[in-house]
Amino acid sequence: MHTRRARAPKPGGSHYPHAVNDERPARGGRRDEDPTARAHAELDLARAALAEGDLAHAAGHVAGAIAAAPGLPEVHELLAALSARAGDEGALELFPVEQPAFIGTVVARAHLQGRHDPIGGLRMLAQATQFNCSQPWADVSWVRHLEPRRLDPNELARLFVAVMSSLGDPAEARVAKANEVYLDLARRATAAHPGSALLHGAAAGLARRFTALAPAALADAVRWGAHGHRLRPDKLTSVWYAYALKADGRLDAALQVMRQAWQAEPGEVDLCADMANWLAEAGRADEALDLLDTAMRTEPDYDCAVHTAARLRFERDGDVAHLVGLVDFMREHPLTSHEHTDLAGACRGRPWLAMVGGPAESVINLLHQIERDRRAHLEGTATVSALEVPSALAVVRRELPGLRLSIEGGPPPEMVGPQRPDGRVLWRYDGMLARPAVPPPSARALQLLGGLVWPFWPDPVAAYDQALPLGQLGAEELLSLLVHPPAGTDPKLPDGAWERASQVYACLGLLHCEELRAGAEPGDTGRSRELLTAIAFGVEDWTTEAALFALVVAAWLDPGCREEVRGVVGRRFLDAMQQSRDRVVTIRESLGELALITPQMVPEVSALAREVLSRREEQRAGPPDQTGEPARRRRWFGRR
Repeated sequence: MHTRRARAPKPGGSHYPHAVNDERPARGGRRDEDPTARAHAELDLARAALAEGDLAHAAGHVAGAIAAAPGLPEVHELLAALSARAGDEGALELFPVEQPAFIGTVVARAHLQGRHDPIGGLRMLAQATQFNCSQPWADVSWVRHLEPRRLDPNELARLFVAVMSSLGDPAEARVAKANEVYLDLARRATAAHPGSALLHGAAAGLARRFTALAPAALADAVRWGAHGHRLRPDKLTSVWYAYALKADGRLDAALQVMRQAWQAEPGEVDLCADMANWLAEAGRADEALDLLDTAMRTEPDYDCAVHTAARLRFERDGDVAHLVGLVDFMREHPLTSHEHTDLAGACRGRPWLAMVGGPAESVINLLHQIERDRRAHLEGTATVSALEVPSALAVVRRELPGLRLSIEGGPPPEMVGPQRPDGRVLWRYDGMLARPAVPPPSARALQLLGGLVWPFWPDPVAAYDQALPLGQLGAEELLSLLVHPPAGTDPKLPDGAWERASQVYACLGLLHCEELRAGAEPGDTGRSRELLTAIAFGVEDWTTEAALFALVVAAWLDPGCREEVRGVVGRRFLDAMQQSRDRVVTIRESLGELALITPQMVPEVSALAREVLSRREEQRAGPPDQTGEPARRRRWFGRR
């Protein structure tokens, strides 16, 4: 998903020249103490330096005080005193803006410069707002009492564009409160320059951000947007006006304004992407896609339209081909107009596309019912009706060391041995007890993996990129991580989430493994895929799912291996289906989910996977309760 913003004329390099940071430690106190206290400590040091005539050190402490508490009156009193001692030019020299610039220095200089060059001072304050919009950098007397009539309205419009881009749409209440001074300036500026279309449009774009603080700001946005559009109905004023109308709940009126702008400038296909997003949000996906198809007939490679269309088509029919096609487009078109989030938006909340799939083992459900602070001291016995995968049992045995777990029945031959003769054996069974078949990993490997793992990711390609540092580990060490995953430390994660995510990242690490890719062509993951396939057909386990996921990711990235991966994932899922006729295969549904996100999967296999998952959802719903509604079972990622 993406958000289009109307583009004002780009400011020149002299307008916003400095990279801002807040890395200079406060010299008058610790960074973790109360900001006001820290500011007062800085001011005490500044006063002492000023009394000794050391203006440079005084200026440094004033900058530190401004960074800590920009609205503190004493800060501005001391800044004024310092300016009086140094003179106008001398005071500016005390706050040199270097690269990168300390934010306190930038803001102090902005206040000094604003006395004689208001636009220059406002530009610097806008930089501070862009860097950290939660602080009231501009809420000072000279800005509040600024007379807009003597300022260039186009410069004010550029200022509002620079500020609005960082506030959020709409801004959070605390952000809106910190920056309300800009809204106040917009009200005075529009009154002072009634003939400036650009200023009124930009003011409309700014005002609609402030609805959480001032509901009347939305009426201002619509009024200013309409006035700017009447004065000069070009693309910029049309977009600002249309966005204000949409924020006011008048979608059809907003669409009409946008369509008129597009008719006037048919080459501006980004207007179609905006309208398509609005229509999709309103549940009018067919209209949205019609618009995008029209746009892409004009400009087939327009990235906004391609990204939006892929997301909408996937949300409509669930066919992963749309997302894989988008990944192909992104690889073939690395230069885009702006950053997009459509791929992540389409994947969000979906198993394997944006998070590790949930476990289905009964032992994990048992573990989930026991409070974490009771587990280390809990003693007793529990019986499982059938053997479950070794990774799940390993998690339970680590979490419940005092539990005696008995497993009924005998060990299924196809479960305690590899699925194929060439399958990689990571677990060896002694009766019903599985032990790791590989040694533990090094402390370095555990530390490297632990710094990367998280059970959520934006999309499969992002997960692959995140795993890049693991490529420096050898293949055997990555295999060790699969059966000796580090224990999770976040109590908010469901049981097994951390371990399963660790296994996923270890397998993604195999795709990056420098040892396996040595001597191969750049991008060739053939040896890595061979090892992942061997793991997938090894002993039935969570590692099976992790290996298949890594293969799926390889297929997303490399069209040349899609036929191979389709065969591996499809065959392993069908094997699980066959075995589930005689016993419970806890990873079966997860393998079905993986089949559905595999590029170019055989349609019959996809249909079977959908049928299996549909039956699972029906079972989860359960029988109706006393109200007649289905009794929902707990989802893996959810409230406990």
